[in-house]
Order: sequence, then C-alpha cells, then structure tokens
Amino acid sequence: MATQGPAVQGKVTNEVESAVMRAKAAAERLQLNANEKSKASHAGMQIVRTSNQDISSMNLMTPAVLPISERHNFENNNNNNNSNTDKNSTGPMVGDEQLLRLQDYNLLYNAERQTYFQLHSSSRRGPSGLSYGNRLLQQYVGNKLSAAFGLNVNDGKESIMQLTTQTVRLYDAASLRQSHFNPFQPTRIIIHGWLGNAHANVYNYLVPAYLKLSDGSYNIFTVDWGRGAIADYITASYRVKPVGQVLAKFLDFLHVEAGMQFEDLQLIGFSMGAHIAGLAAKHVQTGHVRVIRALDPALPFFRYAQEKERLSRNDASYVEVLHTSVGSYGFDRPLGHVDFYANWGSQQPGCFWHECSHWRAFALFKESLEGTVFEARGCQPSEWQQLTRHKRCPQPTGSRLHMGGDLGTLSMEQLAQREGVYYFETQARPPYDMGPAT
Repeated sequence: MATQGPAVQGKVTNEVESAVMRAKAAAERLQLNANEKSKASHAGMQIVRTSNQDISSMNLMTPAVLPISERHNFENNNNNNNSNTDKNSTGPMVGDEQLLRLQDYNLLYNAERQTYFQLHSSSRRGPSGLSYGNRLLQQYVGNKLSAAFGLNVNDGKESIMQLTTQTVRLYDAASLRQSHFNPFQPTRIIIHGWLGNAHANVYNYLVPAYLKLSDGSYNIFTVDWGRGAIADYITASYRVKPVGQVLAKFLDFLHVEAGMQFEDLQLIGFSMGAHIAGLAAKHVQTGHVRVIRALDPALPFFRYAQEKERLSRNDASYVEVLHTSVGSYGFDRPLGHVDFYANWGSQQPGCFWHECSHWRAFALFKESLEGTVFEARGCQPSEWQQLTRHKRCPQPTGSRLHMGGDLGTLSMEQLAQREGVYYFETQARPPYDMGPAT
C-alpha cells in the first residue's frame, strides 16, 4: 500500500463527499414517501434499508464501519466527509433508486479509462557496451588506483541496470508495438492494493527483483488503478471487480494483438490486488491463466463474498497464497492450492501494527525471488484455525515446500504436486530467512 499526494487525495475526497450529499438527499425524500424497504446494489453487492434504518445518518465513508480490530490505524487516511455540507445544494437528481444503488461510484470512477498498464524493462550498461580499447583502459586505470590507494574499483565485470517504464494502453495496438513487449518472453503482471498507485511499495520491491531475476528478459507489467484505490476502504472494495474485468480485457488484448502465451503468464496481486487477479482470471476470454500468486489477500468485505466475487483456487491452474496478517487486513482461511502462513499467519516479528504485517507479504516474496529459501512445513488443511489462532499444528503432514520463487521453470505436472497448507517462521529483520526448518 502506498500514499498519494494531497492534490489527488483531495480530488477523490471531494468526489466522494458529493456522492454522499446526493445519497443523503435521496434518502430523505424516500423517507417522506414512507418506503419501508429499498435495496441498493453495486458490483453485485446490496445495501438493504429497513424501517429502523436511517440511511441519511449512515456514514459509509468513515473507517468506523470497517470490520477491522484496530480501526484507528485507518483514520489518517480518510477525511471527515460530513463537515460543512449543505444538504440543499445537491443539484439535479437523476433518480432516487439510481442514487441509492450507489451509481455515483460508477460516475466517479471509470475503470476502463482510469486503469493504466505500465511495462518495465531493463538494459545493462557495462563491459559489453565498451570497445576493446576502452575495456583495456578501464582495467588499466582500475588496477593503478587499486595498487596506489587500495580502492575497490569496478573492474568491468559488473554492469549497471537501467530501468525503462512505458505505458501500454488498452486496445491501443500502436502503444503495444512501440513498447519493449516481447511475446516470446515470460510475462508477469503485478497488482497493488488499497491506497496504492503507480508508485506503490509493492512495485518498488518486486519490479527490480523480477528484472534482476530475469536479467531483464521478462515482460513486467504493473497495474495502476490508483484513481479507484485511493479512497475509503468500502469504495475501493466496490471497484475491485470492474478493475479485474478491465485486466481480463488487457490479457485478451496482449494475447490477440501480440501473441502472449497464457502458459508464460503469472499474475501477482497484493491485498485487494489479489482479488483483482482472481477476477481477471475468471473473466478472461481467450485463454486460461496458469499461475496466480496472492500476497496476503484482503479480508474486509471479501470474507463472506461468493467465490465469483473474490479470489479462489479455481481461478487458475495453480493458485499460491501467502498469509501474513490474518484476521485484520489479510484473509484467514485457505484460498489456494497452496497456502503459506508466515509466522502462523498473523503478527509478524518486529511489527507492531497490522499494516506492517500486511506489507511483510511482499517483502518476503521479494526475498524469495532473490534466492532466499523459505522452507515450510505441512499441516493438515483442516487445521488452519489451529495455526492462526493457537500457533500450533496438531497434525503435521511431514511434507516440506519452499515458499515463493518464480516457479517459471516448473511444469504443470510439478505444479499439480504442490498442494496443502504450510507454515514457516522468519526473522524480525531482513534477511528474513531462518534457515532450514527443523
């Protein structure tokens, strides 16, 4: 998760305030008409009004309604949306039912227009880019400096990675052709979560790790849905499904226009981004997603959602889930073919806030891409509550599995053998690896 500048945050807040004011005015008119029950739906979810509910007094925009144990953690990310509002200056109404169905969320956020896809690539500058004479000169000067001053001078064996970012627009074949996208290389698409944007922390961790792992030979996309994610939690959760549908269209676009192969594709989603990955896999039309890596999938407002509204193991041939903040930000029960519970899945060592444990998911995954081996021990899937609540595994399976890594070299037969619930422990500070499990 990442924070956004005041200008963008203020713009989103003003838009949400406007939507709330119009919804309140509509609710008051419905009360005068003595309607006993009104239903509101958005993205497959309903809000039911009964006679003892006063919708005009409901503040859907504050973190006080979030089912999270420490609500005060969110208050710095939200503004008071009820201050200095004039209920009579709401402007023309389209219709009460439309407003109470929260259609304003659709008007405020157009997922297809306001979701951006950025391709990250790298090129190396080093000895391969120097002429033979320049390499000799570099080596000669380096040797002289080392002998004279004891300096550790780059001898030309190392190279410098230069990162390039290009925007590829949905249905814009020209932007795709002009980019560095290579259909013969593996593709990895990373999706941020709530309050994230193009500069989300998860991208700062994982993009360089993937490029270094592949020596720049991967197509690394990041999905920027910050226009929808930088909002109160409830509003952002409503926008997960349309973003997932847009990502599905983008996958079809890459396949049809450039020949991307789905067997070379992996979706990596953090928090709400994990559910976006699952929804995208559900809605793709031209193929089947092979691998989804879900990093601490978001729990609030997704816990009781049907599988069609969130991530599930049926979304891809192989779904791997890493849990680091179960019961607060992160999903508690198993969701994938393999579910890893780091440090029993809840509060991570060295963390005092739920946010820290939540973010630890992509920090651990980054280390796994860099070669760190997190050896996890198997536990009976039915015992997951013992893992998360009591930090014990009454029925160990005796199996071991490594968490993370790219998995790009594994065949479908090998992936099919990865199954079950696993747990492992880490250090409080990086490097997090504690060595082989005992």
